[in-house]
Amino acid sequence: MGFSVSGATVVLFLGMFISFGMVYTAANNGFEQVHDAYGEETDSELARQNTDVDVADASVANEGDGLTLTVTANNTGTTSLSVNDTDILIDGTYANFTGENVTAAAVDGNERTDLWLPGETLRVEVPVASAPSQVKVVTESGVATSEVV
Repeated sequence: MGFSVSGATVVLFLGMFISFGMVYTAANNGFEQVHDAYGEETDSELARQNTDVDVADASVANEGDGLTLTVTANNTGTTSLSVNDTDILIDGTYANFTGENVTAAAVDGNERTDLWLPGETLRVEVPVASAPSQVKVVTESGVATSEVV
């Protein structure tokens, strides 16, 4: 065997070794990403199963310059929820917690918290033009409950 045959063999084996290294790295990274996504989905599903809310009361009152809808909801699950990630639909219309739609939101009387722990009560006041017929409370994980006003 001459130098050219040995050199060509080394180049071929070196190319195969580098190619295998690239394929293995890409496959391993892909597997890790799929595994991590599966773990996150499992955690999300567990939180969804442990989340439960109940609308205790939904009533409309005449407050000076207009009607105000007061919604009282209880966190009856075992998952801590975020007030800002909780949505309220009034007859299918979204009431934004961070905008001008909601005039007051308090968890057990505390208006400064964003944390809605299990066993606590969320009280929300929303000005409305007319008395609604239905209110729906939707949590950050998609668990929802509705109440006829």
